[in-house]
Amino acid sequence: MSEQGEVFERPDTVAVDPPSKRHHTIEPFAFLTSVKENEKKHNVLLISNQPFKINLKAIWVHCGLVVCSDGGANRLFDSFSNDQEREDYLPSYIVGDFDSLRDNVKDFYQSKGVKIIPQYGQYSNDFQKSIRCVQLHFSLLEQGRQWPYIDDDDGLKEIWENEMGGTSDIQIHIYALSVIGGRFDQSVQSINQLYILHQTEPNLHLFFITNDDLIFLLYKGVNYVTYPDRTVFCKDTSSPPLCGLLPLGNKSVVLNSFGFRYDIKNWLTEMMGQVSSSNRVVGEKGFIVECSEDITMNIELNL
Repeated sequence: MSEQGEVFERPDTVAVDPPSKRHHTIEPFAFLTSVKENEKKHNVLLISNQPFKINLKAIWVHCGLVVCSDGGANRLFDSFSNDQEREDYLPSYIVGDFDSLRDNVKDFYQSKGVKIIPQYGQYSNDFQKSIRCVQLHFSLLEQGRQWPYIDDDDGLKEIWENEMGGTSDIQIHIYALSVIGGRFDQSVQSINQLYILHQTEPNLHLFFITNDDLIFLLYKGVNYVTYPDRTVFCKDTSSPPLCGLLPLGNKSVVLNSFGFRYDIKNWLTEMMGQVSSSNRVVGEKGFIVECSEDITMNIELNL
């Protein structure tokens, strides 16, 4: 195998059937399409403290649980012009060390029955604390249990590890809004968590929503990424949506694909080597990527 591999150019639209062999099926845009209660009940919208332009209401209706990480509650509060509208879009939880949460925002949501969970420990960030809250929410719900006492320092971690064993089989899809952006070190840490959580808590399926794209992990093996059609996530039909395959883990990756403008075969990608960026999604209702290791993917959003 040469380092460059092979590249094949495709037209703007290609029909891609699901692979016949064993594969991972990924539906990254369920936060825009889930309608039935059993489809959306395990969809989680997690809002962090970075500006966003995306239509929040369009995502909200497809998610069964909403969690704000610290100052993410400020962003939610400020996205509405009046309290009547805010009351229609209440999160279930606000979690964090609250170094960013404004007092008026905290008081408003607390008065509306939102569960406020302070976690002042500094050995994990607000995003990680919110992830534990999500895991515990579904585990406690499945067991028919109420929330136990939560220590303000690192209580979520203690309950998750000591009472729940740090594992769950409940399949949860977390759509994290405005986690990527702002300080570069925090964005890198978030991508790091994308890889780590897949290894340590594989019941979680994590997707980062930015103002421009959706970022998620393709898993080692064959991946079939599917959607009703490309207009679900890209309203601009003048050209196929942009995408990238980014080797941000600790290993080089060999790729094979079907459903991109430039499909690849036996293509080695790694940092300090060749990286697939500015490709385009041409699969009509899905595409296939086979990878030798987990790899980060981004797809353009134009809603």
